[in-house]
Amino acid sequence: MRKKRTKKVLPADSDDDPDPPSAYQRDHAPDEEGWSRCLEDLSFRSFRGKNHGPTFKRKKTPLEYFFKFFPLVLFISMVKWTNLKLRASRQQLTSLQELKAWFGIHILMGLVKINNCKDYWSSHPGLRNTLISTTMKRNRFDILSQHLACNRPEDDPELIRDKAHRYLSKRTKPLYPLQPLWDKVRRRCLKNYNPGRELAIDEAMIKYRGFKSSVRKFFMPLKLIRAGFKIYAIAESATGFFLNFMIHPHGEKPAKMVDIAMDVAKQHLGKYHHIFTDKLYTSVSLARLLHSKRTYLTGAVKSNSKGLPHDFSPKQNKLKRMNKTARGTFYTRQNGQLTATVWKDSRVMMLLSTAHQGWKDPVTHTLNRKCTDEATGRLKAKVIPAPPQAVDYTRCMGGVDRGDQLRSYHTCARKSQYWWRGILFFLIDVARVNAWLAFKHHHPITTNDSSSSSDEDKEKQNVPQTTKKTTHSQFVLQLANGLIDGFARGDTPRQVVGSCPVPAHNAAGHFSTKMPGRYARYCRVCRKRNVTTKSGKPKTTRRGCPVCGVSLCPGECFQLYHQATAPPADSSTATSTE
Repeated sequence: MRKKRTKKVLPADSDDDPDPPSAYQRDHAPDEEGWSRCLEDLSFRSFRGKNHGPTFKRKKTPLEYFFKFFPLVLFISMVKWTNLKLRASRQQLTSLQELKAWFGIHILMGLVKINNCKDYWSSHPGLRNTLISTTMKRNRFDILSQHLACNRPEDDPELIRDKAHRYLSKRTKPLYPLQPLWDKVRRRCLKNYNPGRELAIDEAMIKYRGFKSSVRKFFMPLKLIRAGFKIYAIAESATGFFLNFMIHPHGEKPAKMVDIAMDVAKQHLGKYHHIFTDKLYTSVSLARLLHSKRTYLTGAVKSNSKGLPHDFSPKQNKLKRMNKTARGTFYTRQNGQLTATVWKDSRVMMLLSTAHQGWKDPVTHTLNRKCTDEATGRLKAKVIPAPPQAVDYTRCMGGVDRGDQLRSYHTCARKSQYWWRGILFFLIDVARVNAWLAFKHHHPITTNDSSSSSDEDKEKQNVPQTTKKTTHSQFVLQLANGLIDGFARGDTPRQVVGSCPVPAHNAAGHFSTKMPGRYARYCRVCRKRNVTTKSGKPKTTRRGCPVCGVSLCPGECFQLYHQATAPPADSSTATSTE
């Protein structure tokens, strides 16, 4: 039998796992960029943010929380702009209640997902959604979807005849179809929430496969969403609350990640926030610029980035040796407030920080990993040492990803021919998620161990009673019901048609439905009563009773036919009555 090849693990260098500075440490000359192995004790300022949480008072219903981030003024403006397009197309005008119900149906569709939108109005009980079908007719829903306007339609750049002028207008105003909504929701997210100290900057994707958008589309084959719009967002690391977001900017020159990161985080500077970024944004220039604005930065950085230590370059022997060292090996270099760390996990990772010391605590600075056991060859849980930069980075970097996860649970996004409709659904989902996080902050779940005591004793002792937990799906359902708010102008259920339902003893097992066949047939009751149309022809219908095999008009004809054909009453019952 062949012997298993065991990987040779090289011993770490002498500067692995550096100790805190002391009077007996050796002096090492700094390199050309000013990085040195000699570590110094750094000082950090405390966080100066305001009270963490929503800035508004506690509300009662999920709809009130949603209106704090997607205000009612936007619905009123959309009704005015949509009516301009409906009037031009000679369609029935809409109202505030109807448009709110349209948005409520979309939120409800995100909770109960069906691939084909038309199936929500299906006659099959397994597909039909009673709340959606009784709220609005499918034809009316499609008309509102076609004519929905989120900005002034008369100033749309698409109406400009000159191609050059139209192209320049689209470049200067790429978000014109929904610019008021974008600005209002973004300002409300910044105003109505005070975040904690740890923030994360990352990109969020909006799926789009077309080629007619004014906003630049990105194609990334290795991502989950391969094609779409890129949104740069800053979110709270602990909860995933979206604080600020911006779309990829248009310009003659390519956008620099330093400028994008500063634009996204400019409302949260000067309070000693701790921002976490990934390789796309992190650089020495960004770290120094944020530190000058009294903001700390920690992030993974590319090994070929400018300004890093010379011995951490990919061409040097130290990084080549790290691929063969044990997991947990790390080296640190310091340049003023900056610390650069190279750490060996499953792969070699380089981190840059202005908020950490260059050494680690052997007790707290560890991470749990699954490593291959040399004896059995199986994965085994193991605790490996890690620098403090890596510990905080793995804990706080997923703020935007956590918000995207909450946004994807009950998203209202659906396919559309309009490119800006995906960004509209993104704004609705962001407002919904932020409203849910604010609702959880104001309605914490309190439990009481003294379950044997009565409610009166709890009130006398001022002991908090147990409150029922509201889940995310229940919150979305209550939000959809609040937007619909009793608006019912849709179809009645298919089995109960007409103003008067058929009694059960007269039509047990009978129901009105569409009859098979290509053409309409004469109604049995209308033919006997000589009911004709305005042109004098006999009245026809496509509906009937499949149990009896008779074509009948829904409503009065259906009821009269089954009352006439009902079995006679029981003789014993008739005798006792007499």
